[in-house]
Parts: sequence; C-alpha cells; structure tokens
Amino acid sequence: MRIRKALAVAVLTAVLTAPAVTFAAVFPRQATLSGTVTVKTASGIIFKTATAASYVAEISQAGLQRKNGSVMRPGEILIGDKVQVSGKLWNDNSINAVAVRNLSLYTHTGTLSGKITGLNPAAMTLTVQTASGSRTVNIDQFTVFKNNTAVVTYGGMALGMTATVKGVWDRDPSVVLAKEVKGVLKLVNITITGTLLMKGDNSLSVGADGVLYGVDITRARLLSKSGKSITAGQINPGDTLRAEGKHIAEGVAITASLVRDVSVLK
Repeated sequence: MRIRKALAVAVLTAVLTAPAVTFAAVFPRQATLSGTVTVKTASGIIFKTATAASYVAEISQAGLQRKNGSVMRPGEILIGDKVQVSGKLWNDNSINAVAVRNLSLYTHTGTLSGKITGLNPAAMTLTVQTASGSRTVNIDQFTVFKNNTAVVTYGGMALGMTATVKGVWDRDPSVVLAKEVKGVLKLVNITITGTLLMKGDNSLSVGADGVLYGVDITRARLLSKSGKSITAGQINPGDTLRAEGKHIAEGVAITASLVRDVSVLK
C-alpha cells in the first residue's frame, strides 16, 4: 500500500512540475488572406486585414485577376483596393503569393448612348454626353466604327452625331473602352439670317447671332431679294443672306437648300 501511494505521489508531482506545452503555428504554410492595399512596392503590395494586421505580399510570380476572374496587370492595383491574396505565409507576415484577386477591380460590359461632343483622334478618344453625364470613350485598333450601317473609320464620326457605344469599363464608369461605336447623323432644319463674311467656290461663311456658320451651297437655289434666280458670282462679302437648309443639331455646318441674298434687288 505504501509503495502504491508513493508511486501516485511521484506521478502527480511529475505532472505538476512539467513545463507547459504550447501549440505554435507552423510556418511556412498555405494561407488565403483578404485586406486593403496600403502600400505598393516594386514587386509587391502591403495590405492590412480587418484585424489591423499588415502583410507584405511578393506578387511578381502570382496570377493576377480582377474580381470577375479576368486577367489583371500589376499597374492596375491601386492603394485602397480590396484584395484577396493566396500563397505561402511566413512567420514574419510575408507572403509568396501565387494568386491575387482584386475585389475592387471588375469589368462591366454594356452599351451607352448619347451625343458626340468631343473628338480627339490624337489621344484616341471621343466624348459622349449621355443622360447620366459625360463619358470618355477610349478606342484602339480593334474598335469598329459605323456611320448608320456602313463600316467607317474614326474619321467617319462627327460632332453632334447620336452615338451608341458598346464597350467595357472598370472602376470608373465615366471611362469606357469601346468595342463598337455606331454614329447616326440626325440632320435638323435651320434658317439663319446674317452677313456674308467670306466666300469660296461652293461655300459661304456667314455670321449670324454671334455664330460663324459654314454654308454649303452646292445644291442650293440662289435667289435675289425679289425671288429671282442669281448666280454665286452675284453674291458678295458684306451682303445680307438668308440661308435655309439642314445641319447637325448645335453644329455650325449647314447644307443649304435655299440662299436668298436680300442685298441683291434684281
């Protein structure tokens, strides 16, 4: 009995005096973490999780994706973006990333319509005023242009056209990359009365109400004040003209059907 009691006391003493066992995390290990980008480095990013822990991710060998899974370039990651990073996590909070998904960057595909208010072929852009605001439309070598149903080049677009743009945009809905731009030229009737400032072979520059209009008279009837036919040679700078025709809404180019020179009394 005494032997058994002594053995029990020895076992209990050994248990009580044994060092505590701790279970430390094993590194390196595979992990997937989400957070907000706080710093961009030459080959990676630093992001902070919801627990305020910061991680340094090496992303040069990682597959980079937008939220919808399409391919992303490193330069498209911005400070403030929400990211999901998967890779080998080390005990110093560094990660050798194998995959980075930018949850703030995603591609929308859609259609917008509005009036062309700006053309900039050098910058490969055009501006479309839509009901929800102005949109900058970027074009590239793959953009298809149509004037009504005819396939044209960028030069076939004109200010004042009603444009339907099929394209994609990312984080900023005001900037679109166009896959197709279809412009429809809607001509409206116009009548102006003004002073002839300059004269060409088949065109007249007429100032009216503070606006300088270019009037194409190729197919126009030319009349005197009394309604008799006259020739272009009888129309001179300084004459008062009344021009009727069609133009693009808010445009200054007029295709005239009738020009009456009220300074010619014939």
